[in-house]
Amino acid sequence: PKLVQGILDESFPPWLAQFPNTVFDGLPTETVEWLRVKNLRFLRGLTIGMQDNIDSLLSVKNCVVNQMMKDRSLLGILFKKCGQAELDFLTNSGLWFGFLLGLIQMAVALFWDNPWTLSVGGCIVGLATNWLALKWIFEPVNPTKFGPFVLQGMFLKRQKEVAEEFSSFFAKNVLNSKELWNSILTDPETQPHFHKLFTTHLIK
Repeated sequence: PKLVQGILDESFPPWLAQFPNTVFDGLPTETVEWLRVKNLRFLRGLTIGMQDNIDSLLSVKNCVVNQMMKDRSLLGILFKKCGQAELDFLTNSGLWFGFLLGLIQMAVALFWDNPWTLSVGGCIVGLATNWLALKWIFEPVNPTKFGPFVLQGMFLKRQKEVAEEFSSFFAKNVLNSKELWNSILTDPETQPHFHKLFTTHLIK
């Protein structure tokens, strides 16, 4: 009864939500106790049934994909949250790599007077800058010893930190209780299974 009343309080106006409670208070004590036992038995059976059949009741893949498609900004927020350090590196490295490679381009332009020097050189500098930055972020994949140094891609070196941020983001924004229940109740793949399970325990 308390669970049902809580749902009614959230879903209906106060005067209407209190109507079933008023009727319930007027029932004989034996009837109230019988309803309480039936309610506990139903909830216990439904909970155990959901635990035993969770693979058919919840598609985590569909839950995540549907939310990402519904609100595409989530993916951008996730990328920025987990990869902010690498985004800052890309921005800053473009300045320094571009400056150093630009010096080479300038030297070539001084000794080779060709109208295509700057345009072709600029293209090469741009590609080389991005290539170096991406290599620095993602390679080597595994820690590689190079003399006294241990080299590994910047992003991969932060795996534990990124995993913590990634899991925290999903737990709060994507795979929370509200969205999981919404997926169970509305996903065309899982809704029939939940309806069958709910009905089975309701009529017991």
